[in-house]
Amino acid sequence: MNQCLSGKYLHWCGVYEGLLCGKDGELYLKGREGQGYFVSCIYDSGEKGTQWDRLVLDIDKNAAIESFVWVFEEREEGERLDRKGTVKERYEMISVRAQYRSNYREMLLYGKEKGCGRYARLALGIYPGGWSGNRTFRGYSLSFPRESFTRYLPEIYRGNEALARFLAVQQSIYLELEKEIDTLGEKLDPVNCGKRQAEILAGWMGWGELVPLLDEETLRQLLETGLFLNARKGTCAYYTRLTEILTGEQAFLVEETEKRRATVLVEKRPGNGKEKRLDWMRRNVPIGMDVRFVILDRTDRLDGLFFLDRNAALAEYESELVPGGVNIDGLVLL
Repeated sequence: MNQCLSGKYLHWCGVYEGLLCGKDGELYLKGREGQGYFVSCIYDSGEKGTQWDRLVLDIDKNAAIESFVWVFEEREEGERLDRKGTVKERYEMISVRAQYRSNYREMLLYGKEKGCGRYARLALGIYPGGWSGNRTFRGYSLSFPRESFTRYLPEIYRGNEALARFLAVQQSIYLELEKEIDTLGEKLDPVNCGKRQAEILAGWMGWGELVPLLDEETLRQLLETGLFLNARKGTCAYYTRLTEILTGEQAFLVEETEKRRATVLVEKRPGNGKEKRLDWMRRNVPIGMDVRFVILDRTDRLDGLFFLDRNAALAEYESELVPGGVNIDGLVLL
């Protein structure tokens, strides 16, 4: 079976109106007002009278959609449409000519009279719907020629159109599972998977709350060392390495065995707002553990240890505060 895939960048696969384009080429509807339209380029099956198989859309469930597929024999007929009006007007023209229409994310493209042809085009309308959340259109697949599970049955059943459409439901479930299995390796690859999938992987590893604070490069670096880190949770290696990834600066650890306390020292002050990521580290220290995070570039700090640099610390100090002044035990200078 052949497929006309949208690829990663939807804005290269057709024209759109009322939609915004994301970083990875996905299209999305902003806000709860208005609607968006997408009209694909012309897809060529390479053979006249092709009976197309199905359309599958990758779009958020929060969006209300209306999709049309127009199948035709003469390429000129499809090209004439591109010289007329706005994207919305082209969408409406295709909706009138289309043999196949659906409000679902999957649609069979056979069984209609005059529903065969060498060329095909998709027209998609996206509406806010009644649900809040994302309304992102990430891609689609137009497959051909028609394929039915009836071909696995005895000959007497293979020409039964009603049976073919009934089995199409089971076929859809099976093919979706097969696709998930085939792409599982890619989805688990932190280097080559899409950004959205990388965010999902971070959530699986317990870093979902951290994701909004990370740029894509740091996120992928975190995932690459994720198995190493998760296997060492609660150890010195875990806190030191994770701090280095989140701040982009070298980190060291000072252990106070007698006090059952550890302090992670960050040598330089992190830039670009990365210092805020240490707040997440502080909040996620397990109950019963005392792990502190200190930036050496901000050394005016008195909290039991006065850090001069990573090699020197004064465990005791004297106060010159006058009697009745602030209690030194409660003084922290940040």
